[in-house]
Amino acid sequence: MNKIIILLGQRVRSGTNFVGSTIAQHPHVSTLPKDISLGEFNLFYTDTVTREVYDKITRNSFGMEFTSEDKSAFIKNYGQAWLSLLIDKYRIESDKTIFIKSPSVAHIDLWKLAFPDSKIAVICRDGRDNVISSVRASNDKRDWHDISIKLKKRVNFFSGRSFINHTKQWVKTARQIVSITQDNQVKVFKYEMLNDSKTEISNLLSHYDLDVNEDILDNCLKAPVVGSSFGVSSKKMVKPNWKPDSDKSKFKFSNKWKKWNLIKKMTFKAIAGKELINLGFEKNSKW
Repeated sequence: MNKIIILLGQRVRSGTNFVGSTIAQHPHVSTLPKDISLGEFNLFYTDTVTREVYDKITRNSFGMEFTSEDKSAFIKNYGQAWLSLLIDKYRIESDKTIFIKSPSVAHIDLWKLAFPDSKIAVICRDGRDNVISSVRASNDKRDWHDISIKLKKRVNFFSGRSFINHTKQWVKTARQIVSITQDNQVKVFKYEMLNDSKTEISNLLSHYDLDVNEDILDNCLKAPVVGSSFGVSSKKMVKPNWKPDSDKSKFKFSNKWKKWNLIKKMTFKAIAGKELINLGFEKNSKW
């Protein structure tokens, strides 16, 4: 029987690809797709399956007397159906632990109901660096972009609209992280703490009930970088780099925000300063 471990990101650009690449180095783990960690399994990116399927059907069913316990059972069976499909699709060996990830923590309650025996790690990231990465990724340039798309992206970028919108989204998800009850099934990790730290990687693997030894930790620390927003750049294209890169020396994983000017700092503080402190990234507003 396959065990399942789940990674939920605070939002896009929060480090799910980094953790996925790290976990993929573990010999007992099968990622999706197998052997690489590019796939996102966004089972509960929205609550459509409950709101638009279960709730509507039960409301329109006469005399059936469905209960909250029935809803929980439905979600659990829904999760098991998907798990069976994934196992068959990717021909996952029965002794492997299945790793799946999604860049959204919004419906963590549904993940817990669908996979009650799973271990779930939630990754959060300093909002300042998250916004830098998000703005850069949303200002991508593809060869198929027409003039209207290019113009919209440039306006959003240079007007500061993209910066403000991503900051507001970070605030919303930061509040969701703070509201999470951590227990034996769910634990929150900081992206910055997992970078180049044997201790934190060991804590993550232990939370997932995975074997931990020096060889495994060394391999995890050497995991290639995948999906960096500071990625592929050419005359016609600027986009995240999905080709694994083992040379970590060329990447700066945190504190990019320290190059901000005063206006950006003041804007971020006004919108997200409180949440930055609540998540423990700062002790006060004097940064």
